[in-house]
Amino acid sequence: MRALRTLRIATPAALVALALIATDAHLARAERWIVRLAPPPPALPGALRATHLADQRERFSARARALGVTPLRTLDADLPAAGLAGLSAAPRAAAGAAPEGNPFDLDPSRTWLVDVAEPALAPALAADPEVLWAEPDQVRSICVEPESFVFDAAPLAAAALAPGFPNDPMFRDTRQWGLWNAGPAGVYRGRDGADVAALDAWTLTTGSHDVKLAIADTGVDPAHPELVALVPGVGERVTDGFNATLNPSVGYADSFGHGTPVAGVFAARTHNGAFSDSLGVAGLAGGDGAAGFGCRLVPIRITEGRSGDAYSFDIARAILYATAVGARALNLSFAGSGPSRAEREALYHALTRGCVVVAAAGNRGTVAPTAPQYPAAYAREGLCIQVGASDASDRRAAFSSYGPGLDFLAPGVNVWTTFMTYRTAAGVLRNGYAAVSGTSLAAPFGTGAVGLLASLRPELADRDFQVLLREAADDLGARGPDAETGWGRLDVARALRAVPPTFGVWHDEVPAASWTPLGRGDLEIGDYGPGSMSGPRLWPDAQLVEVRATVALPDTFLDSVRVWPRVGGTMALRGDFRLGFFAPWAEIVARDARSFTVRGYLYRVEDDCDGCPDGGWVPLPPDMARFGLTVIGRVDRAPALAVSWPALPAALGPGDTLRVRFSATDPDEVTAVEVWLEPAGAAPVRLARVPGAAGSALVTVPCAPPGAALLRVTARDEHGPALDETSATLAIGLRKAVCPEPPALRITPNPVFGAATIVAPGAGSLALYDAAGRLVRRVALEDERPRWTWDGRDAAGRRAAPGIYFARFEGPRGTAAARLVRMD
Repeated sequence: MRALRTLRIATPAALVALALIATDAHLARAERWIVRLAPPPPALPGALRATHLADQRERFSARARALGVTPLRTLDADLPAAGLAGLSAAPRAAAGAAPEGNPFDLDPSRTWLVDVAEPALAPALAADPEVLWAEPDQVRSICVEPESFVFDAAPLAAAALAPGFPNDPMFRDTRQWGLWNAGPAGVYRGRDGADVAALDAWTLTTGSHDVKLAIADTGVDPAHPELVALVPGVGERVTDGFNATLNPSVGYADSFGHGTPVAGVFAARTHNGAFSDSLGVAGLAGGDGAAGFGCRLVPIRITEGRSGDAYSFDIARAILYATAVGARALNLSFAGSGPSRAEREALYHALTRGCVVVAAAGNRGTVAPTAPQYPAAYAREGLCIQVGASDASDRRAAFSSYGPGLDFLAPGVNVWTTFMTYRTAAGVLRNGYAAVSGTSLAAPFGTGAVGLLASLRPELADRDFQVLLREAADDLGARGPDAETGWGRLDVARALRAVPPTFGVWHDEVPAASWTPLGRGDLEIGDYGPGSMSGPRLWPDAQLVEVRATVALPDTFLDSVRVWPRVGGTMALRGDFRLGFFAPWAEIVARDARSFTVRGYLYRVEDDCDGCPDGGWVPLPPDMARFGLTVIGRVDRAPALAVSWPALPAALGPGDTLRVRFSATDPDEVTAVEVWLEPAGAAPVRLARVPGAAGSALVTVPCAPPGAALLRVTARDEHGPALDETSATLAIGLRKAVCPEPPALRITPNPVFGAATIVAPGAGSLALYDAAGRLVRRVALEDERPRWTWDGRDAAGRRAAPGIYFARFEGPRGTAAARLVRMD
């Protein structure tokens, strides 16, 4: 039995007992293990796989009970079947392998939680022929400072903040310094601007009800007025509540007092005024107080009874559930010292299907600051986002761990947020608000940031959130990323501005195009072997093989391009022979203006070694090596065009004039706007070509066949490798008229030995092309002198080569063309 101690809460009157938690929060639950059963043989027909699973479960259950081991449930038990079914195949198919061919993914239906009567039975359990791997069910504890809770929330005078958005009292009186830090003038006398830049971020988005953000925690107050709301046309703002533990009957209500404060940081409704005792807080992704209700909240309970401890099996179930119901992020403010393959594979499963886990870095900064804290440490491989805590002066909080994988810091000291509106486990009734410290409170700032990014750019996925938030962080400490502060302190506004509407997001997967054998060494993997292999963790004399692919950027990308590898779709490893755990990895090693090169590594081991993977390759053979990629940058989209058509008579005739007004914009440049007349059954005639910024064009109707016709306005972007254009049309009528003879061009002399004079029928545009159709010169002709003398040179002043050229005239009087022969 583990020793217990009391978690104490600081109040103005006294320290009040809240609940009992375990003193050693870094031990596994010795009586329970997680067991992964082996997949079916690759050659087994699909129709027999369901039968194989049922038979395997029956065989395993019988042998386990004979050992004194009780199977309790699988990871997918009671989870939404439709959601899980839809999520089961995507990354495996992307890997180009059979359903069991993705060596990094989770198989929920073959992953069991079992009750082991005696710890000595664990080795026998792991040796079962049906068992692929087995591990203890690791404990995870909340990441709050035990005596940090403050409930003295008396109203304060508002700071010197202009009236308006937001109107939440505790934001305006500067207590919510993590959202807006007023510096020395604020309650905590911090550093001006040492916050997540929420005010700037909210000018871009306050969150979307289309985005769900989940929290796996001690539960959430199901009736807190800052969290609940009925979203018109959508439903409840707090949605899809779930209890992932073995005791789901208690629902998801918070009975401890941790989940409600954590949820309030990102999910409290913003700009909704005051509630209890004239108090109220804003949430980072809490909407605008009007039509916008912010991101919706998915509460998932992972603790049993009144405990503050959770376990890796239930955490993995929560991750799967959040993914199945479509959450874009899951907040996990729990940590522990023991690694868990079940958690790691669940992180991969979620990340590659649209849900990113944001994990607290842990609170061991004063005792073992660099010790890995799980599952946050898996952020080193891009499987989640790890968040440490900062204070109001932009310093790392002393309690904040900085083990491997730290991404950035976020406010985690004296964070005012929501608290339970009913009695705590100790029987204490509070007013619904509290200030709390810990990396538990820093992580939800990261979750809210993911929610805002997903609201602004729904196409972001996988590692995109981690990379964007890292690169946008305000640098702290030594220049560049460092061990204690990661990439710096979270700056949500800068992250949002990094993906403006003019930027495109491109996701792709490419196969490795080359592989090069390098050195040899002993390959060591820190957990059980890859994929369907249950063999050793050490492979002697493995051959390291580098795999690469060079990828051309799509023509639509103009500039400001950034590229990074994604976890999903990558089938390669690190190349240092010592892998802490089994996870995909790749890096960008070269770039030029229009391409980049990505590389990763494979290992070749002996074919006949005991337990080695089929074919002798880790993780997969070279022909199956792939790279998942994200490209973000300014793209050359088609112009945006709005046309204001003039009032027109029922029919137009030759010589009628009209002015067409327009507005044309483009991420690159609108080179020109053209106006065309398209008579039915006749060739179109260009009436005008003006600069894109002109705003209008005056055109004259030429002679044309009577009847129906179209006026077409086309905005053209002729820069870059591809022509982009957008058109708008107006149906018109043309009346019958007597038209003069078609216009003609006169060229003298022709053939030309020096200069030639071209006489046009009137004002318009005269263009000269070579025999290949390339433009040589273009000039505008006026009515007074509709003629031009060509000096034999192109637009750049170079002498034109001898040959055949074509002159083309376009104007109100029609079009005309003539051939010109230039002699040397």
